[in-house]
Amino acid sequence: MVKSEAGSPYIYGVDALRFVCALMVTMFHLGFASWASPLYLRPYKMPLIENIAQPGWVGVELFFVISGLVIVNSAAAATAMSFLRGRILRLYPAVWICASLTLIVIATQDVNRRIIKNYLRSITLYPGGPWIDGQYWTLACEICFYALVFIMCAMGQKARMPALALGLSLASTVFIALLYALPDSDILATFTETAWRAIPFYYGCQFAIGIYIWLLSQARMSRISWVGLICALVTGAAQIYMAGENTSERTLAAAGHSFSPLPAVAIWVAGLISIVASVTYAKQISRLPTALLQSVKTLGSMTYPLYLLHFAIGVQLLDWLTDLEMTPLLALALAVAIVCVMSLAVCKWGEPPIRSVLRLVFDRLGQRVAGLQAKESRV
Repeated sequence: MVKSEAGSPYIYGVDALRFVCALMVTMFHLGFASWASPLYLRPYKMPLIENIAQPGWVGVELFFVISGLVIVNSAAAATAMSFLRGRILRLYPAVWICASLTLIVIATQDVNRRIIKNYLRSITLYPGGPWIDGQYWTLACEICFYALVFIMCAMGQKARMPALALGLSLASTVFIALLYALPDSDILATFTETAWRAIPFYYGCQFAIGIYIWLLSQARMSRISWVGLICALVTGAAQIYMAGENTSERTLAAAGHSFSPLPAVAIWVAGLISIVASVTYAKQISRLPTALLQSVKTLGSMTYPLYLLHFAIGVQLLDWLTDLEMTPLLALALAVAIVCVMSLAVCKWGEPPIRSVLRLVFDRLGQRVAGLQAKESRV
């Protein structure tokens, strides 16, 4: 049986859910936002799938829930430095490849100093942005959460993950309540529409829910943790509802009508139930045929590059394909297929050699540090 980093059964169901979330976000951006968002307003429209594609943005919030679960699970069996090393090996190889591919595609239309600066910010994972592609903003949120977990590992406080979850829940609850009470506040808008949104105020409840799911799987839920979980769930639902209303307002003119935020809330709830089920039945799922499980694991590995590649490259593919007089829906299907194949290539053949080189660099640095420490101890 394959084990996760913390020694528990590998959670194949979460890999499948990651890929589904990535497809949801891809469909939202390419099947809806590309023509309905005031930022893009492409001439083609896809009204036949708008009700399916429009709530796909909630896949981002589900990503954050999954991160809360997976990252805390990884940290449970890691030292601070091994945790940091693992995050670097996971994040940077795909970013270097995907940002470069995005730059190449953008270069077919225009290259200027601003784009090069955005590219450099992207490959270094500079949290402030702007980046080579808009969806990189979620990486800033992820890195901020990783930093909190790293600090707890470095301080020897891994056993206090319930306190981290409670802190994220309460901070997010207060912030969402203020947003609701003061919708026109310039200060609050700064924390939701600029680089400051990386701080886990707005999305903290989502990360907290993931931590609580992990605590449930470890039978470590106290009464305070249950209160924190309920708080995070209520706040998370409110955050989804408010985000759904804002998305509807921004796309109203192009789509010609508003969209209810309730489908997004329903998808989010279904996603949470699926995540819990994936963890609860991890042992049973791990007994499925090996070939099937390996395919699911590959889909999970494709998720990160797919998320990084789909937007700018996907929209450019839609432009090229519709210019060739292909129908919008056929162009969408082909564009999604192409970015999925690119993602498979990145995770199977692009990331592994870069990751191997980085591991070698880390190993040699570790040996040098150990050698210096040995010399100092002899002196």
